Amino acid sequence: MDDTAPPPQEPARAPRTRLPALAGTLAALFLLAGILVFALGPRADASFGWFAYAPLSESMFMPGMHFLTTAQLTGWLLLALAACAATFWAGLMAGRRSR
Repeated sequence: MDDTAPPPQEPARAPRTRLPALAGTLAALFLLAGILVFALGPRADASFGWFAYAPLSESMFMPGMHFLTTAQLTGWLLLALAACAATFWAGLMAGRRSR
């Protein structure tokens, strides 16, 4: 018998070094942007009073009223995106195989 078969080759692996760096960078940028929006956004005081007690209010429901300004909503959205990107980055870091 002739045992001169070539040794099995390892499958080619694509380097995935950019994905964790990109996820970490996006998390940091979203976090920084969210904090800046909160810090530099316009400050608006609440322009409404107690409206839940119906005899004291003129209407049962006030449409279009929200408790956060648009800048605050944007800031919360950016912070949520930062949390998602940081979680993705942490999952990539935890899932890496030791070489």
